[in-house]
Amino acid sequence: MDWMQRLEKNERHLRTLATVAEAWVSQRRLRIAYQSLPAEKAIERIVEPYYIEPAAPGHASYVIAYCHRAREVRTFKIERIETTELTSDPYTIPPEFDANEFFGSSWGIVVEGEPKTIKLRITDKELMRIMEETTWHPSQKLLKQKDGSMIMTLRVTDTVELHSWIMGWGEFVEVLAPKELREDVAKTAENMTRLYRKR
Repeated sequence: MDWMQRLEKNERHLRTLATVAEAWVSQRRLRIAYQSLPAEKAIERIVEPYYIEPAAPGHASYVIAYCHRAREVRTFKIERIETTELTSDPYTIPPEFDANEFFGSSWGIVVEGEPKTIKLRITDKELMRIMEETTWHPSQKLLKQKDGSMIMTLRVTDTVELHSWIMGWGEFVEVLAPKELREDVAKTAENMTRLYRKR
């Protein structure tokens, strides 16, 4: 606790998070200036917060909100919100909105695209034990093979978070399907090899 207290506080982030939380609790629309990852500058949006989600792997927080500019529910990283202004305009969270269902087919916080059947081949015995001990996703199925390997099957969206997770296991996890994911991971591995050979 003492160590945590000594950590540097990001006052702007704390103010932003507090305003987003207030908008969510009071159900009042929020005017934000948000800079998405590929954008060169922040864009003003009117949003209606539906849910706030802390994401430990990325050391970040996200707000799931209806965006009037995009006219759909979007995920916004709170650290990318540059300014916030609480309006007096009320809104109602749709009764059919369910955060668990919203994140149901996602690997992490990113929710985009249609779920796909992902098949992975695991060859390391210790890693197999880790996979058996851990529920990575509700859809996961594990099946041991005659050659001593294990096949993991998932039904999730193909996102950068999934790519990073797969790449993190190195040569012990092979993507069997879908073909596009296998090719993307192989290309990343080739680019990494090329980078290190240069050095």
